[in-house]
Amino acid sequence: MSRKYAAVVGRRGLFKGAAAGTALIAYGALFPAIASGENDGAPVQEPAPEEAVVAGTAPVEVAAPGEVGTPATVPITAPRRPEPQISALELQALALVNGARASRGLWTLEWDQTMAGAARAHAADMARRGVVSHTGSDGTSPNERLRRAGVQFRFGSENIWTYWGKVPAEGPSTMHAAMMSEPHAPGLWNHIGNILYTGYRRIGIGIVTGPNGVQYLSEKFAD
Repeated sequence: MSRKYAAVVGRRGLFKGAAAGTALIAYGALFPAIASGENDGAPVQEPAPEEAVVAGTAPVEVAAPGEVGTPATVPITAPRRPEPQISALELQALALVNGARASRGLWTLEWDQTMAGAARAHAADMARRGVVSHTGSDGTSPNERLRRAGVQFRFGSENIWTYWGKVPAEGPSTMHAAMMSEPHAPGLWNHIGNILYTGYRRIGIGIVTGPNGVQYLSEKFAD
């Protein structure tokens, strides 16, 4: 029987358990999944970013070789964006999240490479320490790590989970199914609440496999 750990952080920090204030970190067997969460208030709103000013460039006329005074137009093309870097496991997780949203009539989330880098860094940090926590080894919170990476946002949250199974390809679907099995209701900010939150537009996912074969997942959401 495989084991798993789970945790979810909301827009205002680590969620508290119903009435008893139990931290939302669940331990136990993968089946059945055990997790609980309680709303800890409205999403955390980050300071609104300043409007970015993008300067455009026009085509430049230069003299062609050997034809001084005869201008030649050299078009200026926008630099090509690097292709998104995403692993096969992360791609599975992204498809599962967007599939869950699409099935409920919600827009799909756009992959954010910077957010993914922050998610992978935290997943790697958890794997090195062998712990599951929203607090990084340097004491940072999920939103602090996003800001440190340069992500501008107002609302943000994080899901984390682990997979202890023997079939690596089944990790994303197993972790996603466990998160989606939680109760979903307005004001209940748990894993499924983050996945289906209508205020989000972007996502970054990191899945890192530890030396013992355990997969550590970090899903970062932002508006």
